[in-house]
Amino acid sequence: MAKASVMGSASAREGLFTRQSSGLVRELGIPAATAISLASVALCNTFINFTNGLVAFSQVDMVVPLLLGAAVWLVAMFAYKYLLEAIPRAGGEYVYLSRIISPAIGAMAGISICIAFTYILAANANFTATYIPLLLTALGAAFNSSGIGDAASQVSGQGAIAIISVAMLLVVGACSFFSLRRLAQIIMALVIFQLVAFLVLGWLLVTHSHQDFVNALGQFSGHPNAYNDILAAAAKDNIPIGVSLSASLLVVPFMVLNYNGVLYSYYVGGELRRPSRTYIWASVLSIGVLVVVWVGIWLLMLNTVGLDFMQAQAKLGATDAPAYGAITSLQSSAGGLGYGLVLSGDPISKIVIGLAIPSTELAVNLAFVAVVTRVLFALAFDRLLPIGLAKISERNAVPSYAIIVALAAGIVFALLASFLNLANIIANLALFVALIIVAGSVAATALPFRRPDLLLKPGTTELPKMAGIPVPALWGGASTILSLTVVALIITHPEVFGAFSVSSVVTLVLVLGAGPVIYLIARQIRLQSSSIDLRLAMRELPPE
Repeated sequence: MAKASVMGSASAREGLFTRQSSGLVRELGIPAATAISLASVALCNTFINFTNGLVAFSQVDMVVPLLLGAAVWLVAMFAYKYLLEAIPRAGGEYVYLSRIISPAIGAMAGISICIAFTYILAANANFTATYIPLLLTALGAAFNSSGIGDAASQVSGQGAIAIISVAMLLVVGACSFFSLRRLAQIIMALVIFQLVAFLVLGWLLVTHSHQDFVNALGQFSGHPNAYNDILAAAAKDNIPIGVSLSASLLVVPFMVLNYNGVLYSYYVGGELRRPSRTYIWASVLSIGVLVVVWVGIWLLMLNTVGLDFMQAQAKLGATDAPAYGAITSLQSSAGGLGYGLVLSGDPISKIVIGLAIPSTELAVNLAFVAVVTRVLFALAFDRLLPIGLAKISERNAVPSYAIIVALAAGIVFALLASFLNLANIIANLALFVALIIVAGSVAATALPFRRPDLLLKPGTTELPKMAGIPVPALWGGASTILSLTVVALIITHPEVFGAFSVSSVVTLVLVLGAGPVIYLIARQIRLQSSSIDLRLAMRELPPE
């Protein structure tokens, strides 16, 4: 695949594709793809998600939801394998749906993914700013500096959050202009650091008893009975503790979303060497690492900290902050990282724990910029967006203008989120993320029926079948059923996943409706200017 764009003649510029190659380079192997997948999940965010799950649901344990959530993504992994095997290009659901189902449906997915993922860039930046106090608390403890520790209370205002968020996105932007191979190496280094944070926390939990934690929390809080007082305050507030299997099963959609991103190497399918094989290995490794690390850490926390305390702390911190704050200064939403900070007796582990969230958010945003810019690139290459967004840098083989647009939009979102309450507007983001899985699964189900030509190997006339049904359709159908079940549970539990309001529904409709409108306008322009019907032209795969 050429590194530079090869421009066609002046007369050809009015066609759908004006270049003989995309300009993207197939240089990513299994390690790079694994790095992108693991970073997209945001490894250390699971500590916060554990806490959020304990707040949102009563009497739950996370082991079964973690295992079932992984199983859902394992099924989806095989469905997407066939999509990438048939269409080994950049663009994810946009290029799959536009070539298999309908260009208008593909445009709906592509444009909405770009909008949602750009907002997620901003949300991750704001999230980093929110956890800077934890970092400063950890650094203050590591260096025995009250000045650094006291600074934690000075960086929680709207202005500070806006400045930190923008600064982070600018750092992400600077790194994103490296080649994707070099960027993946940076991401891998950040992922390894996150795994080190898990190992440090695991070691602290293994080498300390339950009583050690009780004593350490008392010392950290300056309140010898802090552990029991939190349990007592929770009991006073009638916070339920214990385990209910039915309640735990309701957490499964929550944990499915916790794994979101674990398959995202397919978005850079145009830059994967041996795409199908690379994607499968990267996805299997990523899911395996997450199951081992997340389930392992959760079991260790159960043993050393105690489920009753974790449930009481999470609920009390979220529903009765004054009562919780009167007992301890430990950030209740920090979850396992907070427990590690309490148990840590040396500066190195404190620093590692403090840097866990910032390194996680930096890695996930680097991965998401790579993802969203490849969708922008694919849309622009098909002329649904300005062609400049598909221009590839000859030096680094990255879509430079797409990177600039994504980061500029991310900064705007970050500033808005810092000073305005967007909760009602983006309340249905969890539903949208689940719908992305549905879209890919439906495309995989339809693939062997609508475009078998994309899967047939030379010399074969039909696809492998089981019980008379093409194997790709079986995996796609299974993934569709599972993802629709997740969607149904999200819709029926708005108190957890986001309530439906006029503003949130209107936002969702506008985001989903923008793509088909843009496609219809682009199609009409092409018909008038060059007599090319985008609907017919987009049956062809974009060139390598």
